Amino acid sequence: MRQIDSVARFGGDEFVVLLSELDTDRTRSDAQASSIAEKIRSRLSEPYVLSVKDDGVIEHHCTSSIGIVVFSSQNQNQDDILKRADAAMYQAKDAGGNQVQFY
Repeated sequence: MRQIDSVARFGGDEFVVLLSELDTDRTRSDAQASSIAEKIRSRLSEPYVLSVKDDGVIEHHCTSSIGIVVFSSQNQNQDDILKRADAAMYQAKDAGGNQVQFY
């Protein structure tokens, strides 16, 4: 994450990442959002080791499905933006998971 961005737990195992200061050109802002989402997805998919009582250690692999909505603050409210991001995330899950999907 960049220092200008925000991350919040939305519920359960769902998180919202708010990217700030993307390019004003839609094509470039889409590319920036996609690049950052892919970096997040890639880092989350790296294996990590868990210590398990009486079983020693196990290696765990995690996947993530990421939905993206690029918006300007004009003419859109928070609820609509979150609903669209959630719909895009479910599109990513329906397409096999562990991927990034735009709304």
